Amino acid sequence: MAKKRQLIAGLDVGTQKVALLVAEHTSRGVEILGVGSSASRGLRAGRVSDVDRTTEAVLAALTEAEMMAGSQIYHVTVSISGDHVCGTNSHGVVAIENGEVSQRASRRVIAAAQAVPLPADQRILHLLCREFVVDGQNGINNPVGMSGVRLEAHLHVVSAGESALRNLVKSCNKAGLSVSGVIASSLASAEAVLEPEEKDLGVAVMDIGAGTIDLAVFHAGSVVHSAVFAVGGIDVTRDVAQVLETTLGEAEGLKKRYGCAAPDLVDEELTVEVAGVGGRTPRVVSRRLLAEIMEPRLEEMFETVLESIIRSGFGQLLPNGVVLTGGTSMTPGIVGLAARVLQMPVRLGEPTGIEGLSDEIDDPSWASALGLVLGLPEKDVATHRKWTGGIGVRLVPSWVRRRFKEMF
Repeated sequence: MAKKRQLIAGLDVGTQKVALLVAEHTSRGVEILGVGSSASRGLRAGRVSDVDRTTEAVLAALTEAEMMAGSQIYHVTVSISGDHVCGTNSHGVVAIENGEVSQRASRRVIAAAQAVPLPADQRILHLLCREFVVDGQNGINNPVGMSGVRLEAHLHVVSAGESALRNLVKSCNKAGLSVSGVIASSLASAEAVLEPEEKDLGVAVMDIGAGTIDLAVFHAGSVVHSAVFAVGGIDVTRDVAQVLETTLGEAEGLKKRYGCAAPDLVDEELTVEVAGVGGRTPRVVSRRLLAEIMEPRLEEMFETVLESIIRSGFGQLLPNGVVLTGGTSMTPGIVGLAARVLQMPVRLGEPTGIEGLSDEIDDPSWASALGLVLGLPEKDVATHRKWTGGIGVRLVPSWVRRRFKEMF
């Protein structure tokens, strides 16, 4: 009898795109079996604003991925973003009983470190263990068995808004999916595009989506700072629409087809036709003008991120600079602009080392979805998979799933 395949699925619910990957862990690594994507219309700045429309988008991506993989999917790991996602560093201390660190002492110090004051509507997603300290000796990954009298733990705690979590899970449930885990988008992207050596020396990943920018800073192999900013590619689109007096849809198309983050890279002779609004006559404008509209907003985004990195105190500990991911990171000229503003090395984070349908997801916009199927961060000691039980996660019978899909 053939062994049943253990499939895993990652669902990245973004402001403009819902992306779903179906994969299988093999001896060679992760093999992508199915890919699905659909336009997202039910989110704003990372938060679900319309459960039904988000459900429609999830169903569309799910159907496409299931057909490609040749299997039905019932469980999924989901990414979450939005300015309600917060990261903070915490510290706990306990006395070591009998002069030797036990498993119980290790659990106690983590419990002490995670007792951070959070707003009533926040739920802990990740407890990322940065290091243990035994009698002043830091940089310890596993203190069990060590001798000493004082044990400390340094954690990075990532939390998210309770209502945002519930609405995200509800949208997945209505599409027939049970949520087995939720991962912050920045951490998922980091799993897909960062090398262990980069994390050890110091690096930041900046996921620039349509509605949010997700930042995670790594040093000595651990997350030391994370943040989410409620700005993204849609703000660039709005600037283009306003200046060129056109629709958001037309502005988005112009940005993707002809946009550039550096006006100096655009030939002055190149032009593009811009559709008018309300039956007005189309106009022809310089493509350099389009770049001149986009550059200031992108520059402002990088300045905002730089301020956050500097405030974290780790700005001087990033020899590997910043890795860009997300759909907006594919804008021509953006790497050079980021390097100029951030004053540090910048590269584009493209997923590598994957098997199967790798050509389908070989650009930075798929980084978060790929990170979801690669797995949770190794140093995460939180019990992420338990929280979903309190939000009424359940499987929907297959005949209900099929009927609901037929409705759309």
